Amino acid sequence: MDGNQQQLYSLEKLCTKENPPAAMAGCPLHINCRSICEAISNGDFNEARTLYQKSAVFPGILSRLCEAPCQKACIRKDKGGAIQMRVLEEAAVSFGQIKQRRAFLPRKNQRIAVIGGGITAMTAAIELGKKGYAIVMIEKNEKLGGMLRKCKTLPEDILDQEIKSLDNYKVEIQIKTTVDDIETVKKEYDAVYIAWGLKKSSLSIDSESFWCEEKKVFAGGDALRKEHGTLVESMSEGRRAAISIDRYLNQVSMMAGRAQEGVFDSTLCVNTENEPDQESASTPPYNREEAAEEAKRCFLCTCTYCTDACAFMRYYKAYPKKYLREVYNNLSIAMGTRHANAMINSCSLCSQCAALCPQGLDLGSVIKEARHAMTVKDKMPPSAFEFALNDMQYSNSPKCFLARHQPSFNTSGYAFFPGCQLPASAPDTVKKAYLDLSEKLTGGVGLILGCCGIIADWAGRTDLYQNALLQIKTAWEEMGKPIMILACPSCYATFGKEIPMMECIGIWNILKDTNLPENFQKQSGAQIIHDACGARYFPQIQKDVRTLVAKMGYELTEGTYAKEETGCCGYGGLTQYSNPAVAAEITKQCTEDPEAAYLTYCANCRERFVKAGVKSMHILELLYDTKTAKERKSPSYSLRQDNRLNLTNHLLKELWKTDIKEESPVELAYSREVEQLLEERLILESDIRAVINDAEKENCWIKDVDSGLRIAHKQVGNVTFWVYYQKHGEQYQIERSYGHRMEIKGE
Repeated sequence: MDGNQQQLYSLEKLCTKENPPAAMAGCPLHINCRSICEAISNGDFNEARTLYQKSAVFPGILSRLCEAPCQKACIRKDKGGAIQMRVLEEAAVSFGQIKQRRAFLPRKNQRIAVIGGGITAMTAAIELGKKGYAIVMIEKNEKLGGMLRKCKTLPEDILDQEIKSLDNYKVEIQIKTTVDDIETVKKEYDAVYIAWGLKKSSLSIDSESFWCEEKKVFAGGDALRKEHGTLVESMSEGRRAAISIDRYLNQVSMMAGRAQEGVFDSTLCVNTENEPDQESASTPPYNREEAAEEAKRCFLCTCTYCTDACAFMRYYKAYPKKYLREVYNNLSIAMGTRHANAMINSCSLCSQCAALCPQGLDLGSVIKEARHAMTVKDKMPPSAFEFALNDMQYSNSPKCFLARHQPSFNTSGYAFFPGCQLPASAPDTVKKAYLDLSEKLTGGVGLILGCCGIIADWAGRTDLYQNALLQIKTAWEEMGKPIMILACPSCYATFGKEIPMMECIGIWNILKDTNLPENFQKQSGAQIIHDACGARYFPQIQKDVRTLVAKMGYELTEGTYAKEETGCCGYGGLTQYSNPAVAAEITKQCTEDPEAAYLTYCANCRERFVKAGVKSMHILELLYDTKTAKERKSPSYSLRQDNRLNLTNHLLKELWKTDIKEESPVELAYSREVEQLLEERLILESDIRAVINDAEKENCWIKDVDSGLRIAHKQVGNVTFWVYYQKHGEQYQIERSYGHRMEIKGE
């Protein structure tokens, strides 16, 4: 999408949010029914009248005589009956006052003759008058109004009052004047509009532009027909003819960009599935209260499929079409502040919007592409995802990465790859799952511990992503290309896309067809299943998980958004690092019932929910560590790294009988408040130890005289960490710590 404006336009067309409601598109005048209903439902009849008059031209006439074609298109018609729009318009005119007069354009030199005095001619005259033209209406009868004079339901004083509005635009009216020769009129005026009712004419009229293919001459209304048109059609044609005349006089295309004039089919997608049937409660005409009640029946049609489900979109108070434009503009900036960076880095890239959008618009894929483009151009702030990238590289470091055949095997028919997050959260569960698989499957079950690299892909770091994939692929090939047993849906999606020759199977697929562990004990309580966003397009995974849960004896409840429509937990796209506030809202969206217990099959989902104070269990923990599955707290970032390291070392020693030289790290102590501070500031114990080790070794620290604390700093990577601490024997008490992107240089 980088700089590709045509691609932007094609994507923008997929978002129907700005498209008009079906009822508005079904109205030849495009009366803003949605906004009028909203104003009336709030009791604001002045606003409703102002909105109505913008399109109605002659509101006193139209509100009494409109044939209401909008009702045929109104999507409320199948849910209790269409909105009584004409009656509401009449209420707006009766009870509302215009807030302000419209400003008129400066007067133009061109003069236009409008021949006829009916509603089509009057509409064209007033619309051209608004544009500043000098208008002369030529009418053969004593009064303007045409067929409206014969209408019994339109009081004559109302009609005369509406006609008087022509005076606001200085329209000159010549009554009792007959035009017998158009050529004569053409010589006196810059343009001529013929709207003289049902009358035989030899003119060849284009029904779209109303141009007669003769210089200066246009015609419309009943001059186009063999019978009278409806009032609202006639007014629409008068307006459209005025647009054509204006374009003709300004020597621009009469047809460009006019596809949605008159009646058309709106592509606006409106979800009415959960809307109740509701009929009109009152009989017209309405008083103020009755009008407000009828207006409240309006769905206020708009497309909210994605914004209802996505807390990220609601946080930034926009919708895909606007976000697309922001992303494009952000990428197009050569110099200056890129204000959309924060928004771009806050999307979870989960593709829920694509699954819900009737047009399949995937905002996440566009934002992900933007992150990659920004990284290539060196426009991505490195601080946004640096912590997550460092954590990924730690998972794939020699300390933690592991690739081994099953003990006593020289080949592997299978290889268990639990991903990077489950070993960090529940290392005991990983060990038990591996031992269980080793017993149940023949041909040898190897083990690979590491990260698939999806974190780097989310961060826009293609180089690190490919390195991680290559590391996994190389280990897999060296083990003889075994069938990969995966416990992470994101890994499943990543390998399927990037290493298509790798045969993968979900651990749930195996466990659903084998015996449950001997120590499994079913726990009480209902469960709401939360599908991982990584499993969005893998219905077999979703089905296998549910089959396994049923086998375990649990009954599941589906959330509002499940399976293909599931939402992200707040970890995807690294949102929890780049924008914790947005991540918290995303998590809240997933856990709509905070009192319920949620069952997940993604380690990140489980940790996000537990951190938010919601009961949550990972299905593998529930299977292998039933008693502790509910009680286990979410580990800190430091403990997560320790868990990975300790799991690798433990398995190497216990299963593969490898001698491991274990380090004796500096012993740290800190309060619960400091622990929370370290989590919020993304400071690891390893960072603090690095600072203290250097400070104590070099005796390079300063002392705060008031508190007695030692203060030291050290640059680790791109961040300089500061630590305030006290030494108590071999233990260091941490009182405060922070980090910033500053390099401190001494002489």
